[in-house]
Amino acid sequence: MADTTIQQYMQRQTPEMEAKTLALLEDYKKLTSQAPEALPLYQVADLSDDQKRAAQMAREGIGAYQPYFDEAHGMMSQAGTAKYDPNSATAYMNPYQEQVTQKALQEMNRQAAIQQQSVSAGAAKAGAFGGSRFGVQQAELGRNLADVQGRQILSDYSNNYSQAQQAAMSAFQNQQARAFSAGQGLQSLGSAAQTAGQADTSFLSNSGATLMNFNQKTLDAQRMNQQMTNLEPYQRLAAYSDILNKVPSAQIGYNQTTAPSPSIVSQGAGLLTAGIGAYRIANPSPSSQWGT
Repeated sequence: MADTTIQQYMQRQTPEMEAKTLALLEDYKKLTSQAPEALPLYQVADLSDDQKRAAQMAREGIGAYQPYFDEAHGMMSQAGTAKYDPNSATAYMNPYQEQVTQKALQEMNRQAAIQQQSVSAGAAKAGAFGGSRFGVQQAELGRNLADVQGRQILSDYSNNYSQAQQAAMSAFQNQQARAFSAGQGLQSLGSAAQTAGQADTSFLSNSGATLMNFNQKTLDAQRMNQQMTNLEPYQRLAAYSDILNKVPSAQIGYNQTTAPSPSIVSQGAGLLTAGIGAYRIANPSPSSQWGT
């Protein structure tokens, strides 16, 4: 049987590179065996001063409109339940009406006197002065004068009172309207004050949120910087390991030849041949005896 040859190849780094790799592994072992430096806990930025002030203003501003609404409600309720007082018209009577009436009465008296003189003159001319007819005429003139003057007084007073009632009613209605308008104005003022306060609160809150966001980013950046500092040695080892892995490896090969093991038959034949040869050497004999 033919001999068998086995070829084996082993790829490995040069001794220098293997030494560096082992040193790298040793450094990694030392690094990982050390207790890691603790990272700072995650932190949440505190509310900014503006946010705290905004929160305080929001609490203080709750119901800030209420005093305005209460006062407005009182004014409007009082106006709604108020009743017109007819006696209030006297305050609106024309103070000059009596003087006007007196002037009119005086004029009537003057006119009546003229008529009286005319009647007296006529009666005297007719020789009937002091008679019954003259007395009837005088009485008629007196009744007419009294009637006209009474109607004048009544008319003047009635007109004066009528305009006074209208003026008083108009004043009362205007007063009610002003009360309702003032109440509505107070309500609007209260709403406007509330809205303005909310706007200020919102502005402060937004301004404070910007500052709080900046503070939060600062805390996050500090923690990230610490984390990167802790990871930096591992990054250096990783970069060094990457460089070593890119260095070409040497290829070493060798051959090995292996002969097959003899069988039992061939081993027996060999022993027999060797024994015969030894015997011949020890006991020479004629060649015809072995048939040679």
